[in-house]
Amino acid sequence: MRKACLTLAAITLLMPLPAFAQQPDPVTYRLTGTRIALAQNVHIERDEEVTDAVVVVGGSVTIDGRVRDGVVVVGGNLHLTPTADVHGDVVLVGGELTRDAGAQLSGGVNYISFGEWSRRNFGFVPVVRFGEVGRWLSLAGTVARLSILGVLMLAMLIIARAPVARVGRAVHAEPLRAFAIGLAAEIFFIPLLIATSVGLAITIIGIPFVAVLIPLACVVAVFAFVLGFTAIACRIGESIEDRLGWQPGNAFVATAIGAIVLLAPTLLARFVNVATGSFGPTELLLIAISVTVEFLAWTTGVGGAIITGLGRWYTVPPPIVAPPSKPTITATAF
Repeated sequence: MRKACLTLAAITLLMPLPAFAQQPDPVTYRLTGTRIALAQNVHIERDEEVTDAVVVVGGSVTIDGRVRDGVVVVGGNLHLTPTADVHGDVVLVGGELTRDAGAQLSGGVNYISFGEWSRRNFGFVPVVRFGEVGRWLSLAGTVARLSILGVLMLAMLIIARAPVARVGRAVHAEPLRAFAIGLAAEIFFIPLLIATSVGLAITIIGIPFVAVLIPLACVVAVFAFVLGFTAIACRIGESIEDRLGWQPGNAFVATAIGAIVLLAPTLLARFVNVATGSFGPTELLLIAISVTVEFLAWTTGVGGAIITGLGRWYTVPPPIVAPPSKPTITATAF
């Protein structure tokens, strides 16, 4: 009997304590304010309590601690671990919610989706695709870019009509030379700018010139590109007017016609993408045509601008305009 009692006592001592006897370790929370992040993931630690909301755009959120005023995740996922305690509503735009057993959520969950979203990391840069909305955003971006280009071309015609004509005649006379010079300028512009800036920065006297050189070079480059593109568009429009037998003389109309010819494939590719909802051979062909046309126009135009010194001089004689013929007076016999 005594041996049996000793065995029972030993077994009792070896048995784990009941669950109610095990007290969880107390957690001392460190308070933080609103957590806002762009293009990165956010992790709320187990001992962290966010007193306001958590807002993340282009990243995912993992919550181990507490959040008092809701969570908003755009373009990412939300993971609530067993120790998570979230008060307020959760808003997920294009993402998913993973809620482990034991996670506490006192508010509602709202899903907003625009189609298929994906997120990939290339190094530290996340890429978020907006599904169907992405096509409309691409179209809006293209329209905005072309609108800005149109305003710059209009300003170029107003303030530099004669340089535009000189560049257009130079490109028409020597297109291959203009293209070669423009291509060389596009390739060597940034390396030459960097080398010149480094050379000036070596000397103490040249450091202030670096701060002036870089913005000035960028402004001149933009001016040369817009001048050349405007000249190309104007020249193409004048050629179309000649073929159609229209009376030339309005540079604004000619430039508008040429710009439509050069930029129509780009706009058409975006509209086809939105209309079809898929990236097919037709859109691929239009994109290839638009990229080729714009590349040739920009490169040849900037080459013509360089040849003419930004339109300051002629490289070919200006066209000879025939003087108006004098009316002949014939004598009539009475």
